Amino acid sequence: MKRSAILLLLPAFITILYCGKKELKPITESEKPLFEKVLSENDKIVQVLLTTENISPNVTELISSLNSLESAKGGLETSASEMKTVLEEAKSSDIKVSFEAYSKFSEILAETMKVRSLQSGRNRFYCPMVKKTWVYSGMRIFNPYAPDMRDCGDLIP
Repeated sequence: MKRSAILLLLPAFITILYCGKKELKPITESEKPLFEKVLSENDKIVQVLLTTENISPNVTELISSLNSLESAKGGLETSASEMKTVLEEAKSSDIKVSFEAYSKFSEILAETMKVRSLQSGRNRFYCPMVKKTWVYSGMRIFNPYAPDMRDCGDLIP
């Protein structure tokens, strides 16, 4: 009885799993330089955060780059939209709110880079002390969130 129930439910379960998996829309050639611009703008923000203390990042140019990427209507449109939505909160003058939003943006950016093989020499880092993520060039840790702990963090594969 149990075996026949399992045999009856197995095809339905497999169908649900297969149908639930969403196909990734292909990245267009026009999106690649637009995504590189997003990465470049992100690098600029990290650089500013590394050289200043207690300021919310200016994400205006980064959002503009995400708008361009989203407008390309290719395989990165959904990711660009998600990143832009989260990044809007980084405009806050409250540094805690701003850093939290920028960290969430960085998580989406890192996941997009990984899933779409778009690293371009950038890596994902995570600091367990401040519980924040960032994406930056190279493999050396430069924590943009904690001026007193610039080398605190881990390279996340």
